[in-house]
Amino acid sequence: MVFGIFSASLAYGCSAVLTPMLVHRSLAEQLPDIEEVQPFGPGTPTGLVRNLIFVEQNPPTEFSLGSNLRRHRPPEVLHWELNRPIALAVFGIINLFLGMLAAEATVGLNRPVQWNARLAIGVLGAIAFFALQEMGSPIQSFLRGDPMGSGVLAAWGPLALPLAEVLVLGYLVWRQRS
Repeated sequence: MVFGIFSASLAYGCSAVLTPMLVHRSLAEQLPDIEEVQPFGPGTPTGLVRNLIFVEQNPPTEFSLGSNLRRHRPPEVLHWELNRPIALAVFGIINLFLGMLAAEATVGLNRPVQWNARLAIGVLGAIAFFALQEMGSPIQSFLRGDPMGSGVLAAWGPLALPLAEVLVLGYLVWRQRS
């Protein structure tokens, strides 16, 4: 569990902090006017919060997802970009519990069926989670011209599926033990 939590924290740090900082540094070397392209700094949580505050205080006449128009980003997209890496890290931690429960729930099965069941639980659950995240993305709604839903809900809502899996497998394991 400690290794899993460490891995989730490391993944969050790499995707939400390290990668945006490296991209910003690379752009700064190539573009002399980096402040115009990324006026709020790198796309780290701090930069996203600065961008969100700016957009909420100075709403543009028209929103845009253009990479050079950060001042025109829709607030719900910024909320989603801010919450999504954290939700992904939490998903990784939930998967630790799911893996432990799947291992215990499939103990009585023969080896090939056991491996296939564990693989199906993990892979199909992850595919469904990521599909739900993409379907709920406010970016898709924005591109279609639909009203945007909550970016926070779009990031955290798909966690209902792995949590439901944990509850179902937890119940099965509990029934097996008693």
